[in-house]
Amino acid sequence: MKASELIGSRVLVLGSAAICGTVGGIVPSADCKKIKALEVLMDDEDDCEKKYLDVSRITAVSRGTVTVKYAESLVMCYPIGAVSPINLPAFGEDGEDYGKVTDLDLGEKFAIESLYCGKRIFPLGEVLSRSNDLIVFRLPGSKTKIARKKKKVPAPAARTADEKKKTDNVVRITGTRRYSFIVGRTLGEDVSDLEGRLIAAKGALVTSELIDRAKDRGAVVKLVMSAL
Repeated sequence: MKASELIGSRVLVLGSAAICGTVGGIVPSADCKKIKALEVLMDDEDDCEKKYLDVSRITAVSRGTVTVKYAESLVMCYPIGAVSPINLPAFGEDGEDYGKVTDLDLGEKFAIESLYCGKRIFPLGEVLSRSNDLIVFRLPGSKTKIARKKKKVPAPAARTADEKKKTDNVVRITGTRRYSFIVGRTLGEDVSDLEGRLIAAKGALVTSELIDRAKDRGAVVKLVMSAL
């Protein structure tokens, strides 16, 4: 199957017995080794203009038609993958201009097997390098290797004692606010830590300080349950 056979296909929804749109493009995986999703141009004027169909949701592909079970298979957002190779300029590693990528050969599970540039066909393994702007193919017999440089991530600067204290205070305040809904309630039973040491007795009023103490001793869940 070729990518060109998918693009322009109608999308048939079995559940609603309707044609919901037309395949307008493809979304390759980040490594550009397979097709992850299809871009679908929607027919319904009341719906969004474009949705995405994960290929795992496709139940059948025939000439001019892609079939799915339910309309919910098409979603408004999809994780960003690689730029589609189709229509990207292509060059040989010697700089020869091959024109543009015109089509893709697809195998099982929509794996990309080869790329077409006019009358030339290049197996996927002959891609030397690629970007969002163009693709470079190896020459026959070439052993050229391109090492991809890893981006250097600067090590985080050491925090000062004041910065650490400030961060710890923010974490504590955030945690206390999470349980603020029980502040002002009275406990229905004694609350103890994992070692059986009493934290607060039955009838005690729940305060922010009590929540902090229970959190420090691993008993905040018991405190919440006793205050409900």
